[in-house]
Amino acid sequence: NTAQLATVTLAGNRTLQLPTNLLAGAYCCIVKQDATGSRTLAYATGYKWPGGIAPILSIGANAVDILSFVSDGTSMYGVAQLSFA
Repeated sequence: NTAQLATVTLAGNRTLQLPTNLLAGAYCCIVKQDATGSRTLAYATGYKWPGGIAPILSIGANAVDILSFVSDGTSMYGVAQLSFA
């Protein structure tokens, strides 16, 4: 609850957990692929997506995607902006 911006470089397939001490507000996560790419990101229960469909992240080596969330203190409602270059 003290840092609403996070950056992660995926060096393997991972699962994004809900932040600890989740508060209502805005959160943002910059997700980068490592030099290998093709890493996947799954989402813990509590993440909600438009239409109930989680985004498929860019898989290219060093690809950058941004996940933006609004939280009600219980769930994270997210949208993705993909393939920054």
